[in-house]
Amino acid sequence: MEFKQLECFVAVAKQRSFSKAADILFLSQPAITSNIQKLEKEFGMILFDRGKDVALTKGGMEFYPYAVEMLNIREKAQLAIDQHKNKIEGLLEIYTSTIPEQYLLPHIIKGFKEVYPQVHFSIRHKDSQEVIEEILSGITNFGFIGAKYSYEGIKYIDFFADKLVLIASPEKSFSGHTLDIQSLMGEEIILREEGSGTRKLIESGLASHKLDLNIFRSRTINYSLEAIKSMVALDIGISFASEVSVRREVAMGRLKQYEIKDLELTRDFSLAYCSNRYLSPVEEKFMEFVAAWKWDTIDI
Repeated sequence: MEFKQLECFVAVAKQRSFSKAADILFLSQPAITSNIQKLEKEFGMILFDRGKDVALTKGGMEFYPYAVEMLNIREKAQLAIDQHKNKIEGLLEIYTSTIPEQYLLPHIIKGFKEVYPQVHFSIRHKDSQEVIEEILSGITNFGFIGAKYSYEGIKYIDFFADKLVLIASPEKSFSGHTLDIQSLMGEEIILREEGSGTRKLIESGLASHKLDLNIFRSRTINYSLEAIKSMVALDIGISFASEVSVRREVAMGRLKQYEIKDLELTRDFSLAYCSNRYLSPVEEKFMEFVAAWKWDTIDI
């Protein structure tokens, strides 16, 4: 077993594609295939189902966390050797939900690259539930999310305090800046998909008053925050969004925002991670950086 074979195996598992793994590792696709076949021959079992979609077999899933751990241990050993140079470099793959991806993570990446310019990033968009699923499956070690889930071994580093506000078209006839829940009944609402942290918080806030989404006349589901804001601006319906995500539109007069009396819609955006895994040196540095991050001087 060679490290190059492990690198190919992990890359194919993460990308779910031999060709994408080849691009990332700067190898030919036949070289990727050859390294995987050598591993499979050594183990005496198939590691990937090679159908229309490439997927780990049960044996491959059993081996995956060990392969990642061996590669991370190798990086730690290399770090110990290079420590006198303070050499932190490599590719950092980050899974993130919508709000961190669009409004928060760019500032953190900019700050991190100022300290470690040899680190490169690959950003993958998922909703909060999907990020947790990727962590649990071993595809990634951490990710940025807007909702917390109770799973064994999953820990959270809070890094940004957020609140949801109601957004509506300027044409809407709501009075004042604060509304009660009853004033929303019968309105048409535009929502994110199930699994998003924003939707989870809305449903939780309503449930605390023994209410649910049925208080609204009808519901439109949209996976895109930008599309939701456009639909609200056209008065197709109302919605809830992170305050940080609508500041520009509110300032320009495209949207109006309201707070809802007695509805708890605050949360923390968090870096979720698995506490019982070895992390690569660059992953450890990045987590430390996020934990120490301050927003005091950042204009979001």
